[in-house]
Amino acid sequence: MARWITVANRLPFSLSSDGNKVTQSSGGLVSALSGVKTKGERLWVGTAPDHLTPQAWPQLQKTLSAGSNTWEYHPVFTPKDLYDSYYNGLCNDVLWPLLHYQPELVAFDMKHWKSYVEVNERIAREIAEIARPDDLVWVHDFHLFLVPKILKSLRPELRIGFFLHVPFPSSELFRQLPVREEILDSLLASDLVGFHDYAYLQHFCSSTLRLLGIESQFLSIRRGNRTTRLGVFPVSIDTDHFVKRSKESKVKTLSKEMAKPHFQFLGVDRLDYMKGLDLKLKAFRTLLHRFPQYREKVSLLQVAVPTRQGVPVYMELARETARLVGEINGEFSTPNWTPIQYIHASVTFDQMLALYRTSDALLVSSKRDGMNLVALEFIASQDTDRPGVVLLSEFAGAISTLSHTIPVNPWDLEDTARKMQLAMEMPKQEKVARLETMQNYLKKYTATNWAETFIAELEKQEPELSEGPPIIAVDHQALKPIVDRLMETAPSRLTLFLDYDGTLVPIESSPELAVLTPELRKKIRGLCRYPWLDLVIISGRDSRFLDKQFEEIPVIMAAEHGAKAFDPTTGRWQRRIHRSRSIWYPTALKIISDYAARVPYSQVEKKHFAIAWHYRQSPQDYAELQSRKLAQELELGLANLPVSILRGKKVIEVRAVEADKGVFASDYMGNQDPDHSSVALALGDDRTDEDLFHAVKGRGLSVRVGSGPSSADFALGSQTQVVDFLLNLTAMIDSRLRPQRQFRTSVAPSDFTLKH
Repeated sequence: MARWITVANRLPFSLSSDGNKVTQSSGGLVSALSGVKTKGERLWVGTAPDHLTPQAWPQLQKTLSAGSNTWEYHPVFTPKDLYDSYYNGLCNDVLWPLLHYQPELVAFDMKHWKSYVEVNERIAREIAEIARPDDLVWVHDFHLFLVPKILKSLRPELRIGFFLHVPFPSSELFRQLPVREEILDSLLASDLVGFHDYAYLQHFCSSTLRLLGIESQFLSIRRGNRTTRLGVFPVSIDTDHFVKRSKESKVKTLSKEMAKPHFQFLGVDRLDYMKGLDLKLKAFRTLLHRFPQYREKVSLLQVAVPTRQGVPVYMELARETARLVGEINGEFSTPNWTPIQYIHASVTFDQMLALYRTSDALLVSSKRDGMNLVALEFIASQDTDRPGVVLLSEFAGAISTLSHTIPVNPWDLEDTARKMQLAMEMPKQEKVARLETMQNYLKKYTATNWAETFIAELEKQEPELSEGPPIIAVDHQALKPIVDRLMETAPSRLTLFLDYDGTLVPIESSPELAVLTPELRKKIRGLCRYPWLDLVIISGRDSRFLDKQFEEIPVIMAAEHGAKAFDPTTGRWQRRIHRSRSIWYPTALKIISDYAARVPYSQVEKKHFAIAWHYRQSPQDYAELQSRKLAQELELGLANLPVSILRGKKVIEVRAVEADKGVFASDYMGNQDPDHSSVALALGDDRTDEDLFHAVKGRGLSVRVGSGPSSADFALGSQTQVVDFLLNLTAMIDSRLRPQRQFRTSVAPSDFTLKH
């Protein structure tokens, strides 16, 4: 098995000031990874904990190795002032609030960013020195956004996965970050990037499009000659560990001591502003106001684990939380009852399990939360004889994996209070049914399953994209191998699929300028004299434009990417799309027209089944930015409608989903040549032609016009070579046919009829 190198901000333990006592760290990442079970080697790389020196490490390493711990550790020693600047100045004061939708708390300072870069570089260099060629490197969380790119530059052969344990915010928010491009650029150096939830993945894809201009295929992003795969891997817990420990005698004894005679809501959170403790307390106060019958019959026990105690924002949060608790207790307490028990301290694991088992409901009121493992732990620890209920914030990632919680919007205090009443009045039978369903899920999907799923995906070898298909010359000697391949099966005919803009004619500054010259018309007419050749012009242009260009030239034409087809034997266009465009066309036209109005020198091209926005003559930087925004707005505004949005060369197009060059080519070959007796050749220059290239795979060859990644078999260096390529290729084929008669030499008019 390959060794797993887990890379995190810190090693998962702390030391006492004298360096003699080792304490396991807490937190979601440590909790999740500690629950992973594997027979393979595991190495944890992270910055060294406080009070650990390079001199003391060898002895501590022996002590740790002698214990039952299955991990090996590799500390990265970092000067304290550098670490404080990186961790507090950038991670906690910039990335943490921004990723959790609290931009007003962001305090960006370039000196802290430089510290962040340096710490990421130190960690990446350490890994590069110790990693074996077949190691799998798993980088965790926002503290190490830059490690993938740095490490890939040092050790390009390593497989690198990155997992984000917090939300990824909307592109509108993320683009406020001054170093946004650097972070996205680094993440795309990973082989796999994982998130808890599809919403986070969608936000990431939107950001790469809007900020870098790179489109995604939702679960992958191609950039240059490589692919970064994307995935959703919601983290879980060591379910069996919680089940077993919660049944131990010590926990049962503590549970009896903690049991309350009334209904108890439980809150367990770090004292962090994004956990929404203020909203939880206010919702509980609303419950007591709206439903006075529950006074002295319900309480809230809130455990607030201290964090960043020396930071002013957190000090103020601690004071405000304590003030609010005191205010509510002062308003509602009686000699026999205190509504809120507030614990501003950590509790032991056994005490936590006892609280899980004795509380009647868990209330999670996070304003934003990557996952929230407390909800999972609470469910795993429950006893079905005394089942608890989970009220879970809609803004926690766990809401997507826990099917039978009660979802709450923590900002809606009235509704949260009503949901709390629902939990109090819920029949035991329903509680048991909800709990058992979620417990069964957690038994099947544990932290080990989470890690194994991610690692298995990381281990998949994604083939690197080549820089592009081989570029060919157009002389007879260079074309001979292509002719040989086209004729190796002795086909009866050749179908030539030919794109228009950028292929047959050059890209012009304005679409209406891209017309056929008299000389080019003459050459195309010359191609049509070959009785063994079916020439099919397949373009995004509308039928009126193509009619004008190919007037009196007997070619088959497909307009608007195949939405309409022209049969030269009948002289008629046939519509190939039967869905109404009325459900999407007006909306798309309104959005595109708005952008055309604000971007100078851009224009709208209205077709029957498509609308294109051209910005070839517009100010480049401004138009590119607007094009990314337009693509995003079209995707959102036209979601679930039968359209596709295409980004071409200085053009964005909305088209009916059935309008697809690949679909047209497949239909054409299936109808005209059902016995596969002919061969196909396809030429094109942009993304829409990739569909065409895929369609002719196995039925012929494809040629991309221009350089760059493509699924085509060959490439021409420039558009100026296309006509010479076609003339030389067809002449070579025809010269072979005269003596060999491999192609049929006479064709009945019915052979050209487009069948449907």
